[in-house]
Amino acid sequence: MNEPANDTCLLDYAIISDPYPLYVGGTQSQTLHIVVSNGGGDTVFCREIIFSLPEGDLAQSLVATGGGQGDGSVAGWTVEELQKGASTVLPSGEYANFRVRPPADATEVKGAGITITLRNLHIGTQPGTARVEIRETATKNTKQWPDNPGFRTLKITKFPPPALPFVGNLRVEPQEVELGKSQDSNKVRLVWDGPTDIDYTVTYGAGAQKVPGQEDVVRGREWWGTVTRDTTFHLKYTAGGSDHYLTTGVTVANPQLTGLRVDGSASIAQDLTVGRDADVTGALEATADIATHGKFLDAKGTPLRGDLA
Repeated sequence: MNEPANDTCLLDYAIISDPYPLYVGGTQSQTLHIVVSNGGGDTVFCREIIFSLPEGDLAQSLVATGGGQGDGSVAGWTVEELQKGASTVLPSGEYANFRVRPPADATEVKGAGITITLRNLHIGTQPGTARVEIRETATKNTKQWPDNPGFRTLKITKFPPPALPFVGNLRVEPQEVELGKSQDSNKVRLVWDGPTDIDYTVTYGAGAQKVPGQEDVVRGREWWGTVTRDTTFHLKYTAGGSDHYLTTGVTVANPQLTGLRVDGSASIAQDLTVGRDADVTGALEATADIATHGKFLDAKGTPLRGDLA
């Protein structure tokens, strides 16, 4: 078919990839966000928008194969992938086509705009600039709809993959834990950004442990565990022939300790409960009663008694 001149659409369009920039190859799927907005002063009513992604293994191809899911940022806007042979205006050649429909026919597009998200896309293997084709069925007068959809293209560039993959934004959720506050108050989740086709190793000290079923070497982007005291986590991955590390930590209120030595003075503002033996090598002074369920013994093992007068 003969396409109309580029940019005959009534609405404005912008495109960006997630992650950005867009890299070719790899096993990780990619996401595209397309922002649709009304930048003019006239009211625009929309019936349908078709996004066509060139498919193949050429520099101008965007996706290697079809497939993917989509949704809209505004309630009621739907996205569906069209199968080849669908009864609508589609470009000739190999394309992955997605139809976007508003919640009702002749829906007004306001200045706030809509973000259309296309997920699980498998990007082509050749670097280059691809053009996403847009066919827009829209009008300024609902009594006069165009005979042919408006047409324009959006350029998006595919870059060669970097020598080192991006891995970052390591964080622990939550960053602060208060033990005993709830049944699962000791649980933490370690998350980060990065590809899912490399191994990540999580290491930590004695104050943490993994939850049942969790491995310390993962190929996802999260790790679950529990903590009993302040803990530092390390994330290791190998890329470019060398090891790389990221570090984060969690702060724990009401920590559980396996041992504690205080070389200076210690002040306890509230009750002190001792579950086992307590050795005092110096003087012990108390301004109130000291109660025991056992006996106080002197150095020879003789029970001590207080002043009964």
